[in-house]
Amino acid sequence: MFRLSGFLAACLCAVAVSADPPAKSEAVPFAGSSTEAINHYIAEGWKKADIKKPADKAPDLEFLRRCFIDLVGRVAAPDEVLDFEQDRSSNKRAKLVNRLLNSTEYTPKVNGRPVLSDDGKKNKVYNYAEEFANHWANQWTVLLLSRTTHRVYREQLHAWLADEFSKDTPYNQIVKQLLTATGAGNRNGASNFVAVHLGEMVPAEKRSTLGNHDAVPITSRVTRLFLGVQTQCVQCHDHPFIKGLEQSDFWGVNAFFRQTTRSAAPTSTTGNNRMMKVEDKLAVSDNDALNKEGRVYYERRDGKMMATKSVFLKGYAQIEIDEGSAKGSRLAAGKTRREQLAEFIVGHDNFGRAAVNRVWGHLFGRGLQKDPTIDDFGSHNEIVQRELIDRLAGDFAKYNYNLKALLEWICTSDVYGLSHVANKDYADAKYDPYFARMPLKAMSPETLFDALAYATQSAAVTSKDPTVRRQLRDAWLAKLVRNFGDDEGNESTFNGTIVQALLMMNGKEINDEVKRKDTGVVAEAMKKNARKQGEQFFYGVVDDLFLTALNRHASRAEMTTLLDVMKKGGVMKSDKPAGPTTKPTQPPVTQPYPKGQPAKGKGKGPSPVPPTGGPVGVGGSYLYDATFYQDVFWALLNTNEFILNH
Repeated sequence: MFRLSGFLAACLCAVAVSADPPAKSEAVPFAGSSTEAINHYIAEGWKKADIKKPADKAPDLEFLRRCFIDLVGRVAAPDEVLDFEQDRSSNKRAKLVNRLLNSTEYTPKVNGRPVLSDDGKKNKVYNYAEEFANHWANQWTVLLLSRTTHRVYREQLHAWLADEFSKDTPYNQIVKQLLTATGAGNRNGASNFVAVHLGEMVPAEKRSTLGNHDAVPITSRVTRLFLGVQTQCVQCHDHPFIKGLEQSDFWGVNAFFRQTTRSAAPTSTTGNNRMMKVEDKLAVSDNDALNKEGRVYYERRDGKMMATKSVFLKGYAQIEIDEGSAKGSRLAAGKTRREQLAEFIVGHDNFGRAAVNRVWGHLFGRGLQKDPTIDDFGSHNEIVQRELIDRLAGDFAKYNYNLKALLEWICTSDVYGLSHVANKDYADAKYDPYFARMPLKAMSPETLFDALAYATQSAAVTSKDPTVRRQLRDAWLAKLVRNFGDDEGNESTFNGTIVQALLMMNGKEINDEVKRKDTGVVAEAMKKNARKQGEQFFYGVVDDLFLTALNRHASRAEMTTLLDVMKKGGVMKSDKPAGPTTKPTQPPVTQPYPKGQPAKGKGKGPSPVPPTGGPVGVGGSYLYDATFYQDVFWALLNTNEFILNH
């Protein structure tokens, strides 16, 4: 559809990410606060790894885009970019982080004046606190339920999570509520977490002694998500690499769920179930008449049947030194087993570390251990930044498990503000656990959707009809999940392969958004710059498209390249054509058309010449050809710079 997109994307990918030279980083002396502790321990790690010069400080606009994606799950709008860029205060980065976490009514200013809403009648207002809550609810809904759980259950849990994040509910209280929730999911969305993962029904004749459900899925998910211990490995045998983690550990935790029951089986999204009625009021309860003895039976690999009661997982300190299983956990009277399990979970010595590592992994793409996996603690996976994770876990608990405080400490640290461009001497993967640069991170499908939707101003985010927004979101996400992620919340690493680029470029949703004639981003940019003369019109439109897609200005080299392509055309894959190329059908003009639109009969440029066995020639265009700017915008949306968080 877009004749220049492939060529333009290749041109743009070849140009440096930033037009401005990055600033040099400045070390902050260790003084005891949480953020300064991060700076101190990371610097100590560099010394141990003999890293003499980490990456430079990231340019301001690179930092801006990073914060928006990490904290509110989208790219910034051009007015937000200019507002930050024009802020001359020395603490502008800290102000940005705090704003994205907490501000409910923020109006950006450009050239000293408040930005107006689309109708021009009142100031434009952003509610970042609400966006933060929605973004983190998106991330945790995937972690807790996975992407293939029925949409009804995901929406119910998402609404509950967004409400809790908006109220700044302490993280340990959120976890407790998730583990102990009762009632129907349409009234208490938290109950969907346990309800969906209760597992298979126990045979009817054994339910009174063994409980209604085997609770296998919920057991492994709870220990992995909240403690960073992957007990699914020990469901059938002792852990092969961690001697202190045994089969009895899995079934000891499993016993805490054997008195939990649900009203019905959750509706599946697999198979031919489109005509099935959705069980939208899935209820969870506890029945102390079930599994009264609290004993669960399991079979060892040698065929021997074993039994265990409700025994909570040993402390991480015990796991690290390969101690045997805990001998027992006395259950208190007057509390359900799940209520006691919740107390054990939040009181576990790895609860804080696991939370810190998960947040760190969200921001840096990997945890503080030797291996990048963020939820796999054990003697097999050394904690490289041990002092740092212990300090942050302690501070996290001290400040009442305040998630926003933890994020603010990390996002205002020196290491979070580093450039993604590594010093060539430390580009080897062995230096990754020391964070001598900001790693490149693939966006989750949910975040990539929001980034695309906001960049293109899609009806998926602008429509006032919630049904329209949901339908469009579902259509986009279906493709993004298939191409850029998986069911469990793991993201594929986008490395700019042709196959992945084509999946983006050929998507109908993106095509339709970029082609919008009257209200699309390209059309609005052309209207905004309509009064500019000649090449100044070109520069204005292209810079607006860069600000919208990449949250930075186009560099001089990029402007020169694109202007040359517009005037002369170009050749894909080669500097010289193997066959004929098309020529511009219209010469460049010097005066803008009304409202930035091409004159009648001059609205389209030439089509590319079909391949003739060699490189494909691409025809030129002229200053006011909307299709050229659509090509540019489309190419920007399909660059690694857009798709990756850096």
